Amino acid sequence: MKLWVIVAVGLLIHLVFFFSVFEVFFATPLVTDLTPHKSPLPPPAKRLVFIVADGLRADKILQIQPDGKSAAPFLRKIIQEKGGWGISHAAVPTATRPGHVALTAGFYEDPTSVAKDLQGKEVVFDTVFNESQYTWSWDTPKFLAKVTGGNQDRMFSDKYPGHMKYLAGINAKDMDTWVFDEFQKLFLEAKEDTTLQSKLSNERILFFLHLGGLDHSGYIVRPSSPSYLEHIRFVDDGVQKLVSTMEQHYGSDGKTAYVFTSDHGMTDWGAHGDGTADETLTPLIVWGPGLRKPSTETTKYADGLSEAWGLQDIRRTDINQASMAGLLAALVGIPFPKNAVLPMPDNVFDVSDEEMAQMLYANLQQLLAQVQGMREERETRSIKFAFTPFQPLSAGTLEDIKDRISRQLASKQFKEAIQECQQSISLALRGIRYYTTYDRNHLWFAVVSGYVGWMVYLVSLMFEENDVSASMPYPAQLSRRYKAGIIFFFLLLAVITFVVLFVQHTVWTQYIYVLLPYPIWLAVCLRFDVYRQMLVFSGSLKPLLPYIALTFLGLQAGVMGFYYKQLMVLPILCFAAWPWLSKQDLLDKGIMIQWSASCVAMGVFALIPTGTRELQFNLVVIGGVLAIIVAFYVMRSFANRQLARRKQFLIYGFQILMMALAIFIMRHTAALAANDKRTPLVSQILSWIIFILAIVEPFLVTTDIRCRLFAVALAWMGPYILLGISYEVIFMVIMCWNLYIWMLVEARLATSYMELPTAADTSKAASSKATPDNPAKILESVDFVMLYNESTNGKSLQGMVRADLRRVFYAINLIILSLYGTGNVTSVNSFDPAAVFCFLTISDPPTMGIFIVLKIATPFIYVMCAMVTVGLVTRVPMKSYSLLFLLMGDFIAMQFFMFVTDEGPWDHVGATVSHYVIFQIIHMVLMIFYGFSYLLTSCSICCFNQRQTSQRT
Repeated sequence: MKLWVIVAVGLLIHLVFFFSVFEVFFATPLVTDLTPHKSPLPPPAKRLVFIVADGLRADKILQIQPDGKSAAPFLRKIIQEKGGWGISHAAVPTATRPGHVALTAGFYEDPTSVAKDLQGKEVVFDTVFNESQYTWSWDTPKFLAKVTGGNQDRMFSDKYPGHMKYLAGINAKDMDTWVFDEFQKLFLEAKEDTTLQSKLSNERILFFLHLGGLDHSGYIVRPSSPSYLEHIRFVDDGVQKLVSTMEQHYGSDGKTAYVFTSDHGMTDWGAHGDGTADETLTPLIVWGPGLRKPSTETTKYADGLSEAWGLQDIRRTDINQASMAGLLAALVGIPFPKNAVLPMPDNVFDVSDEEMAQMLYANLQQLLAQVQGMREERETRSIKFAFTPFQPLSAGTLEDIKDRISRQLASKQFKEAIQECQQSISLALRGIRYYTTYDRNHLWFAVVSGYVGWMVYLVSLMFEENDVSASMPYPAQLSRRYKAGIIFFFLLLAVITFVVLFVQHTVWTQYIYVLLPYPIWLAVCLRFDVYRQMLVFSGSLKPLLPYIALTFLGLQAGVMGFYYKQLMVLPILCFAAWPWLSKQDLLDKGIMIQWSASCVAMGVFALIPTGTRELQFNLVVIGGVLAIIVAFYVMRSFANRQLARRKQFLIYGFQILMMALAIFIMRHTAALAANDKRTPLVSQILSWIIFILAIVEPFLVTTDIRCRLFAVALAWMGPYILLGISYEVIFMVIMCWNLYIWMLVEARLATSYMELPTAADTSKAASSKATPDNPAKILESVDFVMLYNESTNGKSLQGMVRADLRRVFYAINLIILSLYGTGNVTSVNSFDPAAVFCFLTISDPPTMGIFIVLKIATPFIYVMCAMVTVGLVTRVPMKSYSLLFLLMGDFIAMQFFMFVTDEGPWDHVGATVSHYVIFQIIHMVLMIFYGFSYLLTSCSICCFNQRQTSQRT
């Protein structure tokens, strides 16, 4: 099978693996046709003002500033004199749409909802807006229109004007000003519009104010800046005026409740999406009828936040974000959202025992209805003998619980009813969890078995392509009869599984996840003869076991380096010391010094603390200037050795000019952004031109190894400078240095001796190669096309050797290390909008995301080109070499999948999801870039004559 076919199939398989994690761990089953439930008693409030300050961190609004004042004096006074406060714990992914779903619908939408939001898709489910009599909403993404099913007669939603999407050149406060102004305008219109006044006089009405300015401000000026704190003060003033308007319009009737919170926080560098405390801790401030007044704190919180914010003496109440929907519903007496998975926070209320008992009982009925609906749906979809219900909540038990609490309410035993409701709610939550995760085990097993089968298949292909296997007696192949039997067996299993899934009315995505392992393991079993041959060969692998064990430990360090980044330094330090311990007699001392220095220099970047992402554009300039200096030095060496023709020098000069232009555009754009000015159109056009030219330029240069690699390095450095915000360009220059030394080291070792699995044929293989004194001349004397032709024609001088484990692992190690070099992107919150200012001025998340992925992936281009060069120069079978690379990547990806969880603290949950998603994307990108590296190194669109013979110096 051709390598490109294997890679294409691998891409499809890994695409399935990528999406499987959301189906396995974060699927959100929505049960339909449920009966709404609400308390039969009059609610505490007639109307509710729900304010969500997008991107507001809890600490920034609740803490006391160094001058002894609060950034939000009005809201702090509310905490001290009128209402309750606490922390609303947001969930992963910390983004606007999932946060709003949790706040208003009571469940955590799966992480793919971010993609749905970007695509503008509508997903209909029950929210507090649907259950209200009337809702008025002012928000950024017109959230209300996406989730309410088009009930425009009761829900009135407006969105921000389009010009407010600019990344710079606008006042972020204008977004919030627009919301506050529209709110005030509504009540001014009501004075003249009797119909509107009638609607506003109703009960069970909601006002939803989504303040998006703080999120935008955090992107631009960072949450710790004085401007961000000033923006909080501006929001605080707006809330104060809003409250005054409400009280004036309704005559201070004491029937208006207020809830102030945020959908998510953000990191110190203005990003969000992951599960760190800065992103998940959002403020909760509530006041009005039915809500708890300030009281003395009796609980000691271990996190120390109350003390840090000067609120240790005032009672604090923390809730989970999805509990907010129950709070909102209970306040205004509307039915609880039907799919809410968490109960209302009863410790926030200040109501009578009777009111609390009725609220909790209605909430319990909603949760039990959901359990019953999930059970019935699952039972209907399952084969009767295979269905296992949640025993503590059988049909009879549900009725017993309801009857018992109804009797307690009828006999006015309210305290007993409250206690019984609380216990039953805990049981209902266990039932919801049980049915939500009902399919998890078999889906998890299907994905893991798919991973294992794919890796076993790669091993067989790698062994078959190796020259060692060709030298052994080939056993008899499977007869057609046996192959037909194997195919029939797997086909029968697949049909049976398909029928079972069809009978159970399984969602179509699960068909893919469950059935995928069958064709993979079918392909494995049809290669049974290869595995028999591998067993014969296994005895000669004993000398390789220490090297395999070291590679395994290195891969484990790479995996754990995502969780404990200091571990990522260990492999690169081991590589730095490696030639001094075992290769001193084969390598020049100067080469070894450069090798060790470049390895240590790259390792330093892994030690930079997480969160130190201040914009340091001067470092980008330093990195760009350093790249230009190195480029001139290399061009001088080319001229001395006559490695390039005059046309190529013109191309190199043009590439260096593009790098200098990129430095100017980047620095000019940064200066404008610092003064809140947009990137000029001419700068944007030039940035796009530099990006497009980066794709074309390498193909204009001859395919000499050094000439082509130099052109690739120069071409992609320009766009990388435009995307730089800190030290990443310096890292890129150091990485290029290290990659060049790596190629020299491997070329020298390959011509010195062969690191074969056994001693057989060592002398023969070694004697077939020249051993020049200067390893740099090895790279000067060969051409990519020539080496590719030799590899294609089977002229490799050896099979795979133990050194190939080292070479491939080193490439994997550099890939992981580059994540830290580009600014610690081992989590999904590493996005920084400032990186795309040279290309975009409008907030366009899909396009911005593409550029961020490009920035992360640019080092991969360099690593893959270097890895291909090493493979060609050392004359290894390129197909086996590539398969080994895929195998190691799969080994890491499978472990990240096995680490994913949806239980525990949200920072841990977010980390496990981020690591799997990021590495799986990296793995798929590397598959694509492996083919791209072939094009970059072997194809030309300019008719250069064959390279000149290098002159010896």
